[in-house]
Amino acid sequence: MRVAHQFAPPMSAMLAGLPGITHARHIPIEQRWALPTDVDVLFVLHGEGHDRAGAADAPRPAGWPGQVKLVQLASAGADDYPPWLWEAPKVASASGTTAIPIAEYALAVMLAHIKKLAAITLQPGQDWPERGDFIAEPLGSLHGRTLGLVGLGNIARQVGKYAHAFGMEIIASRASDAPSPDPWIRVAPLDEVVARADHLVLAAPITPDTQHLLNAERLARMKANAHIVNVGRGGLIDQDALLAELNKGRLWASLDVTDPEPLPPGHPLQGHPRCRITPHVSWSNPDINRRIMERLVENIRRLGTGEPLLGAIA
Repeated sequence: MRVAHQFAPPMSAMLAGLPGITHARHIPIEQRWALPTDVDVLFVLHGEGHDRAGAADAPRPAGWPGQVKLVQLASAGADDYPPWLWEAPKVASASGTTAIPIAEYALAVMLAHIKKLAAITLQPGQDWPERGDFIAEPLGSLHGRTLGLVGLGNIARQVGKYAHAFGMEIIASRASDAPSPDPWIRVAPLDEVVARADHLVLAAPITPDTQHLLNAERLARMKANAHIVNVGRGGLIDQDALLAELNKGRLWASLDVTDPEPLPPGHPLQGHPRCRITPHVSWSNPDINRRIMERLVENIRRLGTGEPLLGAIA
């Protein structure tokens, strides 16, 4: 199979040495959506920063999709791509390849929040606190608390698996009426999940139906000290409504995704005392390249045998 990719140029040599790939060539970043149509497989990255908006208006390449048989996305999400990309015979995402590191991130920020790690870390010259301080205002615990999941895909299920080990009660909302595949997760209506959650992890895809899913009305129904963790897409939350709640001294938020990304300089959410923002890095892990390459190779193999693709979208 002939492959064209949007990674760094040295990736060509690595790809060309993988099973099923006979030739690999690089697509320059300045021509990222001028995709070639004379290859079998396109291995593409989603947009970042201002390029995200540009993807929606990228012109369709002449003769698209031409000889292209498969478009393999390097991301789990299917947004931030040109709309004509889905006209390819087959499109597959990398869903599941980053579920473990993103779930670890979600648990890490939940633990950092309830254990007040930033507040209890001693600074130079700071006095040792009295033991009684932690009797009057004890650190929190995940055990026995309620985790709400919005979405029940690979990431949410992995978060649920870890949370179950901590003794949390787990309820989830999902787009379908299907029951939970995991016995420790109970499916419930979205409004119940939002209202009952001590920690609410957003791991749903962004679509017209999920845009501002967490709106002003739902945010107002949440427990006053509930903690929101967003590892999905920034648009899942009405950020103006969230800011209004935070300014009232209600809710806490750990956001790895925002709308837009990056936030404009001086945005009031960044640095807010009740909000932690990280720059969309929850996916980062030392195995990411290997896992994505394995997904590409496996889907090329499946393409040749006619088996269903992993992460198939179209």
